Amino acid sequence: KPVLNSNKGVVLSSALYPSYGDVNMYDMAACAIDTAIRNTIVAGGTLNHLALLDNFCWCSSNDPKRLYQLKEAVKACYDCAVAYGTPFISGKDSMFNDFKGYDEKGNPVAISIPPTLLISGISVMQDINKTVSPEFKNAGDIIYLLGETKEESGAPKVDLEKNLKTYQALEKVIRKELIASAMSVTSGGLGIALAKAAVGGMLGCTVDLKNIICGSLASADIKLFSESQGRILVSVSPKNAKLFEKLMRKIIYAKIGKVGNNSKVVIIESGKKIIGTDIKKLHSIYHKFSNSQK
Repeated sequence: KPVLNSNKGVVLSSALYPSYGDVNMYDMAACAIDTAIRNTIVAGGTLNHLALLDNFCWCSSNDPKRLYQLKEAVKACYDCAVAYGTPFISGKDSMFNDFKGYDEKGNPVAISIPPTLLISGISVMQDINKTVSPEFKNAGDIIYLLGETKEESGAPKVDLEKNLKTYQALEKVIRKELIASAMSVTSGGLGIALAKAAVGGMLGCTVDLKNIICGSLASADIKLFSESQGRILVSVSPKNAKLFEKLMRKIIYAKIGKVGNNSKVVIIESGKKIIGTDIKKLHSIYHKFSNSQK
């Protein structure tokens, strides 16, 4: 809230997927852009007042292969920005992140960073009181997954047309204050998003994977850990569910479970419980990992 006598707010987000570049550089860039935009929208930002910034951290940019990869990433930036109507307003380029030297035995070594594109998003929302946070809020709320889960290996593909419709629909229900929580599904897929939403609110949940929109032969692993783009995990009060579903009727979505009134996270597949764990355990694991990264 930069202007204290106004309820307008600024929403900031960022995203990057350097490992996707090992598979396809265009998809790596597209996923970063799509996620930065999605992260902004789930918090309450708007597409019609959203801009992007790029930060290219590259290596060996005079090498033909690296230069081609850079061209593919820039092409993705153009395609996504035009499709979403989100201009790039600034950025930074660091093109030669390479080291040549010697190891402890005097042998020559060459080290280069993986080509990486960091995308940041900035948006303005008209009323910060309508900001949506990612954690589960109330026992009994219905859990939905917006978007389609795909069985994708390597770097996911971004469906610009479908995702745009999803983000526009989400904007509408946020303006109408119909959802209790919203989380962008990113690295680690739905399984990680569910864990984070549960730990954030210290509320359990029960989710049935059978309702997820996915290939008919998709395994539970795919449903839980696919990193397909354009997906959002939301929770909705039962009193708002009918209107929410009406407004979502033109996009792909699935009702997958409920927020619990206990501390258990339960995942069901084909009528069988395949995951049953405790939020305190997840909380402990999360903070143990976070502390180990410092």
